[in-house]
Amino acid sequence: MGGFVSTNMAVAKGAICYSLDEVSKGPSARSRIKRLHQEISKKAPHYEGLTDIFDRHLLTHVISDADHKQRVVRHLSRHWFDAKSDAPFFPDKPVARIYAEGVLKALELSLKGKRVVPINAWWVLDSPEFRILTLADVKNGETVGGRVTLLIMTPRPNVPGRAGAAILGEEAEAHVTEDQGGAVSTKRLRDLS
Repeated sequence: MGGFVSTNMAVAKGAICYSLDEVSKGPSARSRIKRLHQEISKKAPHYEGLTDIFDRHLLTHVISDADHKQRVVRHLSRHWFDAKSDAPFFPDKPVARIYAEGVLKALELSLKGKRVVPINAWWVLDSPEFRILTLADVKNGETVGGRVTLLIMTPRPNVPGRAGAAILGEEAEAHVTEDQGGAVSTKRLRDLS
């Protein structure tokens, strides 16, 4: 998220997705994820203040430029999590609750590994409904796979604005394979931005 996404992009890895990925890796990942889980859980069931929690426990770890971070925070508040906003992307949906509970599930599965299982989060556009999918390999109650996948699936917001970087970070790769006029093609999304 964190900016508007070009119409030729099927997915994005914006500030929250990228931050979730990063805080779930490396030294102290378990303590960071536990703190984030605790802070989000305290706000149930309405999850007011989600932007502030994400700012303090996610964005601060990956965005060092204060002005850039403040722009991201304003965007998240205005378009995603502030129920009183005049410009929400999804005005008829309990976005903060859906988002928070989806993230909580991903955090729980990440913590259920022998070691913290890194999160791989993506915003998938053009879904008919706003929903969050959390995917993991679990055996006997323990997360055993190499990643916990979090997919934030939404309709494409219909708002004007300049398209921002669709995929943050150096490692994330996304490709789309589709039929275009009778020919199947696969495109690397970084090449389209």
